Amino acid sequence: QQAGAQASLSDTQKLTDDVPNPPTNVNQSPLEQNKPLSVNSNAINEDYSSYCQQNDGRCNLGEVKRIFGTTRNGLTIGGFNQSGYHNRNTNTFNNRRREGNLHQLWGYIDQAADPNAGRNLGFRIDGLYGIDAQDIQAIGNSPTGAPAGWDNSWDNGSFGFALPQAYVEYDNSDTNVKIGKFLSPIGFESIPSVENFFYSRTYARYYTEPFSHTGLLAQREIRPGVTAIGGVTLGWNTGFDQTDNGFNILSGVRFKPTDRVSLGLTASLGDTGYRGSGVLQTATAEVRLTDKVTWGLQGDYLNLGPNDELGLTNYLFYCHNKCFSVGTRLEWWKSDQFGNGSQSTGDWTLGANWRPSANVVIRPEVRADWGAAAVNVGDPIVGIDAIFLF
Repeated sequence: QQAGAQASLSDTQKLTDDVPNPPTNVNQSPLEQNKPLSVNSNAINEDYSSYCQQNDGRCNLGEVKRIFGTTRNGLTIGGFNQSGYHNRNTNTFNNRRREGNLHQLWGYIDQAADPNAGRNLGFRIDGLYGIDAQDIQAIGNSPTGAPAGWDNSWDNGSFGFALPQAYVEYDNSDTNVKIGKFLSPIGFESIPSVENFFYSRTYARYYTEPFSHTGLLAQREIRPGVTAIGGVTLGWNTGFDQTDNGFNILSGVRFKPTDRVSLGLTASLGDTGYRGSGVLQTATAEVRLTDKVTWGLQGDYLNLGPNDELGLTNYLFYCHNKCFSVGTRLEWWKSDQFGNGSQSTGDWTLGANWRPSANVVIRPEVRADWGAAAVNVGDPIVGIDAIFLF
């Protein structure tokens, strides 16, 4: 489906509210709270309300109302529904224009490891249905032809089912280890739509970065403000399978020198399996310029076999209050996947997040694409979606 080209600033958690991760600090900025910066699985944290502490007396979201909620022993059942409409395609998930689309009906069962509660072991399973599912399936399985195994056969026309996560974890307060299938820690933007500020995705997120891995991922706080991560996986986008002897090493560090600045570097080294051998390096920086304004930057460098790609994405967000925020994103992406030789593609997006309640976020946006990979060069792409937590 991605023709060999597929693969957490997710100003994302701006998007939703609540769930089973450690509580965020009120001084944290929006990008900081996005899962790729903390190396936990991307879909765990849905706390969008805490990214912006601007209360003006007119925004009272209240608490998220869950159908199931969390039991006394820490078992959480929850999820979200994302549906949207866009007038033109971008092919980065948004690939069925002029239709009302069910993108992600996502559910999870999570028993988070919590040493403070005397629970060092935990587990998590995530599943989804929608038009995004066939891209999120284990497309890294099988070296030739259609991907096979795990969740690849669960298709229904343009729709499908996917199981992007199924892992067990161990936590002893300063070290967390996950074993199984988990979402990739690489990148600002996440696979679950609930964690992203914008409706559409960048080219780097869709084509350059992996979506998921099967293997082991560990993180440890080596000193205050510095977290190291490392892992070994069976390549990219696999589901308990190994294509062409794929074996990949994940490594990285997150550094927070001040309350207003966070830096990150994540690398994928070795054989990815279906995409060949080489290296992907992703660097991130985010700065809380004021209490209401946050700037983010991500850079990607990919060299895998025949593929060379570069990407640079800027983000800027203004948070009026917990109910309303606006943001803009400008991406430059260069790849040799389209046409002859390496060619550039650009996109600019302007969007907003409106939260009429703690369970709902509505995301209108307008976008323009140009360059080699653009489907509608120069034409405005208008879209709007809604996410409902349950």
